Amino acid sequence: MRKQDTPSLPGWIEDAYLSIEGYLQSQSNVESVSRQQAAELISEVDPDFNSADIDHALNHLLNRGWLYEVNDRLFVTEFQEYG
Repeated sequence: MRKQDTPSLPGWIEDAYLSIEGYLQSQSNVESVSRQQAAELISEVDPDFNSADIDHALNHLLNRGWLYEVNDRLFVTEFQEYG
């Protein structure tokens, strides 16, 4: 679960997160992505991200509770409600 008292995400990490969340919400039969798939989704947001940037973003999202990992698969902890 997301930590309630954490500050909002830096903009570039939020963009990375939204690319993963958006992909998973658009897929009716997919609940998770591999790290490689997540890296590809993030690269689509900003092709200038290098592998260190992507690793940092994913680790930040995992450490802050926006994503969780099970058996080398990344899951969104809680989808945002857009209305």
